[in-house]
Amino acid sequence: MATDSNGHQQVGSITHEVYIVLRHNVKWVSLSQCFKISCQLLGLVVFARYLTPEEIGVMSLTLVVVNFVNILRDMGSSAAIIQRVYIDDRLKNSVFVFNVLIGCFLFFIFYFLSNDISSFFKKVELAGTIKAISFAFIFNSVTSVHLALLERASKFKVVAIIESFSSIISLLFGIALAIKGFGVYSLVGQTLMYSLLTSIMFHMFSGWKPALTFDFRDIKSIFNFSSNIVAFNFVNFFSRNSDQIIIGKFFSASILGQYSMAYKVMLFPIQSVTAVLTRSLYPVLSRLQESKQDALSAYLNVLKVISLVVTPMMLGLSSVSHELVNIAFGKQWVLLPNLLTWLSIVGILQAMVSTTGSVFMSQGDARTLFIISVFNSILQVGSFIIGVNYNIETLVILYMIANFIMFLPNMYLSVKTLNGSILDVLRCVYKPVFSGVIMFISIKVLSCFSLHFSNVSFLLIKIGFGFLVYTSLILFLDRKLVKMIFKM
Repeated sequence: MATDSNGHQQVGSITHEVYIVLRHNVKWVSLSQCFKISCQLLGLVVFARYLTPEEIGVMSLTLVVVNFVNILRDMGSSAAIIQRVYIDDRLKNSVFVFNVLIGCFLFFIFYFLSNDISSFFKKVELAGTIKAISFAFIFNSVTSVHLALLERASKFKVVAIIESFSSIISLLFGIALAIKGFGVYSLVGQTLMYSLLTSIMFHMFSGWKPALTFDFRDIKSIFNFSSNIVAFNFVNFFSRNSDQIIIGKFFSASILGQYSMAYKVMLFPIQSVTAVLTRSLYPVLSRLQESKQDALSAYLNVLKVISLVVTPMMLGLSSVSHELVNIAFGKQWVLLPNLLTWLSIVGILQAMVSTTGSVFMSQGDARTLFIISVFNSILQVGSFIIGVNYNIETLVILYMIANFIMFLPNMYLSVKTLNGSILDVLRCVYKPVFSGVIMFISIKVLSCFSLHFSNVSFLLIKIGFGFLVYTSLILFLDRKLVKMIFKM
């Protein structure tokens, strides 16, 4: 491995070192994600029993506001801190003060606009939930720099422990509120508790103490990068949340709640893999921005892992959606199974596309990231606008078609940035996709047989059978890929 005059390893020859860092990041982010997803899954099942679809719908609209504020909260400055090669205390202090000011401003704006937002969506309960959850804007703004510094240094072990602990405590708090009859405010309380706990602990364990100094030149110096990130985040927000906004406006709160629940269930498999790898990948690719060959290799390996794991999870979810919903959520969620069938396919496509942002940002190519996000947004929002003229299932089908159309351009541009080709992507995914499709067909064929088992037993049989089919096929087609997963 090549070294410089000081004995430090050179960036262009750090494949092994980067692999070690990526594996370390993945391990700890995986731990955090497992805890968070387990808490969310348990929460979904519990809250589905204590809350109505209408209340879930109101909370979904509340989270749209939260997601919008998260874009504005640091104006892309945290991403710039991770991406920059060199940073100093003056820059960190300036970004900290800037973030706090923005957070406080957003708190007051949305607190006093809550009634107007409620009137727009014609959801009376929405005003109260927005006012309550606005306090999270201040909590998060105080420690956004601290979290960025931890991730920049790849201290994902610390981040994982903090996020896992916060997830467990906030879930227990939310469940206690739900049992006591607080309705939708049990979800608000859970969100606020998580924000408060993570904010306190990120500040404590980051190892950095901010000073109240500010120099506008520091903010200006990162604006070229961060402004494109913010522009991308704006477009991505409306693309990702336009479904909630449009459905919330033109359909009832109950239908929105059904859709939101289906989308959350679909996200679990994605979050369990994609969020882990993407979050770990960005700092690594940023380190490799001078070595595109190594960056391409790291990126393709991540795509292989995603396709191997996410594809069977999503197609498996689609094949057992009816049985799963009836057992886990109850009969009031009547629209869930059909919506999950189509959203599962969306999940596979989005799992792949979600990685592209890390590629563009790591290479400092925020302009391409913004342009492709505009393209994605036009397709997705267009599918929702057309879909509201029909019914919720048709809307979801159109959404799936839009994701198919945007898949190839997104993947092509990302690998091209790293001097790769779309064939590299297809080589990574075709074996898992083929195996997943065969697994799906096999489970559907099994479903045609009238076997004398309970609903729970038959569901477990289907899951086990699907796992056996997929594993057998993938071992036959690509043993090296499986070995790589276990090695990581």
